[in-house]
Amino acid sequence: MDEDVSDLRPIKLCWSIQVKVLNKWRERSARGRRSVRMVLADERDHRIEAKIKYKDIFRFDSKFKDGDWVAIHHFLLKTVTEGRRTTRHDYRIVFLETTILNKISPKDALEHTLSDVSFPEVLGDTLDKTYLISLIGFVVDPGELHYFDPSRQTYDFAVLVFDIQDHDNNVIQCIAIGSFAEQFHDEWIRARGERIVCVLQWWGIHRSSGKNVVQTVGKCSRLDINPDMPEVEEFLEILAAEEANEAGSTASED
Repeated sequence: MDEDVSDLRPIKLCWSIQVKVLNKWRERSARGRRSVRMVLADERDHRIEAKIKYKDIFRFDSKFKDGDWVAIHHFLLKTVTEGRRTTRHDYRIVFLETTILNKISPKDALEHTLSDVSFPEVLGDTLDKTYLISLIGFVVDPGELHYFDPSRQTYDFAVLVFDIQDHDNNVIQCIAIGSFAEQFHDEWIRARGERIVCVLQWWGIHRSSGKNVVQTVGKCSRLDINPDMPEVEEFLEILAAEEANEAGSTASED
């Protein structure tokens, strides 16, 4: 029997879950130890982070990728203690040597996986900064790519500050660090269209110069330009409808 992710507690090892891999990335600890991290969600979109330690990466890493549905059996649960969190679950799955992971057929659930917050929530300082957030908006200022050390123009030293706007004209400043800065720069150059939509996932809220901004966090953040997502289609439909209403109002006044 497959269990609900929200029910997972460190009371046993013999849990069994079926989940979608929403995000998968590699991290390196302060001691230099590598690990694979994931954000997983069940059919009800209950989410939990997971970790594969360095010694077990070879057992599991090649078996799945972002977007796959997987069944996972027999794993450890540990309390999340980091200051920045990718989910609201109190615990994290830790893979064991005896953990069993198998890919399964995709499920119809989770067509919409972007749990975005509103721009006013970010700007109004009403959100708990412990939790990483997602945003969707169109780019109004693409900024410029810079390097902390101009003599070493590699992604490790890259930074790019850009602005995105929602359909109510609220603007948020976004700070992309490292490979995310170069990714945004490259994708912006290739992007086409009147509105360039940017989707940010697992970004952190920071206070800078008296206002809230969002910034990439380690390797877990995601950045996509004009992605093929239902949420992007909905965002563009709302934007088009509001622009049509404004045009109609202006014509009536004339």
